[in-house]
Amino acid sequence: MFKQLTYATLILLLVMGVSLSALGHGDNPTLLEDVNNDGIVDIRDLVLVANAVGQPVDRTAEQNPDVNRDGGINVLDLVRVSNSLGQTVPDENSTYHDIQEYVFDKSCASSACHAAPSNSRGLSLEYGLSYDALVGVVPQNPAAAAAGMKLVDPENPDNSFLLTKLIEPGPNQGARMPFLSGMIHNGKIEAIRTWIEAGAPETGKVAGIGDLGVLRDPGEIFVPPAPPPPGEGYQLHLPSFKIEPGTEREVYYATQIKDENGNPVEGDIFINRVEIFYPAGSHHFIMYRMTEEGLAKGLLNNGIIPDIAVNPEDTFRELDTDNPDPVFGIFGGDRFFVVGTQTDDTLFQFPEGVGLRLPGDTVYDLNSHYINLLGDETLIGETYVNIYTIPEAEVKYEALEIFVSNRAINVPPGTTRVAKLTWYVEDELERRGHTPDTELNVFLLTSHMHRHGELFEIFQKSSGELLHRSIAYDDAPIDLFDPVLRLDVDDALSFQCVHNNYDTNEPLVFGLTSEDEMCIIFGYYYIPTESAGSIIR
Repeated sequence: MFKQLTYATLILLLVMGVSLSALGHGDNPTLLEDVNNDGIVDIRDLVLVANAVGQPVDRTAEQNPDVNRDGGINVLDLVRVSNSLGQTVPDENSTYHDIQEYVFDKSCASSACHAAPSNSRGLSLEYGLSYDALVGVVPQNPAAAAAGMKLVDPENPDNSFLLTKLIEPGPNQGARMPFLSGMIHNGKIEAIRTWIEAGAPETGKVAGIGDLGVLRDPGEIFVPPAPPPPGEGYQLHLPSFKIEPGTEREVYYATQIKDENGNPVEGDIFINRVEIFYPAGSHHFIMYRMTEEGLAKGLLNNGIIPDIAVNPEDTFRELDTDNPDPVFGIFGGDRFFVVGTQTDDTLFQFPEGVGLRLPGDTVYDLNSHYINLLGDETLIGETYVNIYTIPEAEVKYEALEIFVSNRAINVPPGTTRVAKLTWYVEDELERRGHTPDTELNVFLLTSHMHRHGELFEIFQKSSGELLHRSIAYDDAPIDLFDPVLRLDVDDALSFQCVHNNYDTNEPLVFGLTSEDEMCIIFGYYYIPTESAGSIIR
């Protein structure tokens, strides 16, 4: 089942650095202004900030009045809270929502078990119903009820029957769950334990719980998808490779778009739909287009690693994070981003009449990052990409990506710093060769940081309007604009990242590892085909 959102009813999907669970966030993905963490911004939050003005920031405190995370509490924080009065926290940006998506939805909430019509034991674990059905509720199992257990007993995981059923039920407590299925991943069980210990909150993130989406349950089977029907598109495949227990692996695999006879496709093609499939365990997948410059440098001959391919005939390359240039090259010169995701079984489709131009006769570099740090068996990773084409005659608008990285990050130990950058429409028009008075129709914006990132914000330069905000570095929301955001030649997008460096003894700088940092704005816009320059990249 695809995770999707319609565009115009807005079908579109996502890209780099973001999981699709964020698609439901809407216009208010995160609320730093909810200082007391009660789910709503009100006068009590304003009072907390007012009382703390001028005081030192305690970044370890549960209530942080430094709303803009700039290292000081002042009038700027008061203004932010005042402007957000009445807003409420979305449930989707919560640990409970992650448990719903990656545990209940995946393993429990089926029509034969804890969902309509059966609702086994009178328990529904469907989205929107599971929280009230679990927290503080007495189990129907007589033995568990007699022992004084609750299905979920906040702050008391050992007295929570949900956890007991997932691990090993006692005498007269029934079978282990999921019923007639293998156990869920130990990391998911520990996430539920941590969530219950924290009081089983319905909103907000609980510290110490990582990305549940990269945990593959024992016995989980991946079924490869069918390719697009003949004449409607093409399938790319990153073949199977091994990820040993306790490790993570980021690989690159070069391939080409080929026709039904196995020959590289000649000339440009236009795509308006992409489907991406891979088994659980992947942190991200990215599809790049190589340039002639990158190929001439011999990037595809560097970093080759033996013995990880399931099929010895397949050649994989691995990135050396200390020296990435031999494999990765220069972004924007040797390779260009096409599409990516952090969620399995995903779909993205541009609005009607909008197409993304791709050269069919070049090399595409498929990048997969798998994590098996909590596993005790070797994982097998792979990815399938179905791309669907439309005739050039049907393309009224040409889609192009916004991909801007601020590399000027330098955060000394024990400090918080803000990195700012502005992306100007005028420069984009000149760089791409578009008609000088072209108006950009932006329909998607998102962001990417690493684990030291605390806050990412994007503003429209002309109006000062906040367009995107993220405090979840590993789950940045995706903002879809309907109607589209129109930017003329005099406008721009300003963005800023707040990074902290309280747990290292070295300056925090830009880099590719999780211990380095990033500050990247990503999105898409479209323009009329007659306005598009010949330099589309």
